[in-house]
Amino acid sequence: MLKKLPIIGVMGSSDKSWEELALPLGELIALHDYHLLTGAGAGVMTSVAQGFTSVEEREGLSFGIVPTVNYQGQLLPRETYPNPYIEVPILTPLDVKAQNDSTPYSRNFVNVMTSNALVVLPGDHGTRNEVSIAIQIKKPMILFGPKEAFTQFPQYPAHVETIDEVREFLESGSAKFRADEKREE
Repeated sequence: MLKKLPIIGVMGSSDKSWEELALPLGELIALHDYHLLTGAGAGVMTSVAQGFTSVEEREGLSFGIVPTVNYQGQLLPRETYPNPYIEVPILTPLDVKAQNDSTPYSRNFVNVMTSNALVVLPGDHGTRNEVSIAIQIKKPMILFGPKEAFTQFPQYPAHVETIDEVREFLESGSAKFRADEKREE
């Protein structure tokens, strides 16, 4: 049976890997018994999942929300998604209309709503959209990385620059989830 663990969503650039942030973040998530959720693609999504799966003795799994079509409505080649570190790919059969950021049927909504908490690394339009969605639905979230990488982001989310600050955020954010799960046992 799949163990109920908090799901930590990591959002960030699909173009830049930010390995110096993403690899230790993935390891941290694995070592503290969380599941990892990403958009299953390249960049940050690959780096954080690589760091996560490098921890052999872990409780959690690496989930990836896989798109099936690009913004033009063309099917994505299966070789591009999911990245090789995704253990549980979740295909989203959303049509091209659902790729629009303003609709509640976008992959970004799936990423944000499925996660119990979000750690957001630097990224572009899609990452900023996920932050906006998280703000709207009041999802626990933290921005992680150099402050200058977030100048185009909404000012609402807390910002940290060290992995220890991320660990503190995750521990405090998952305490209620873990207490609720313990009561159910």
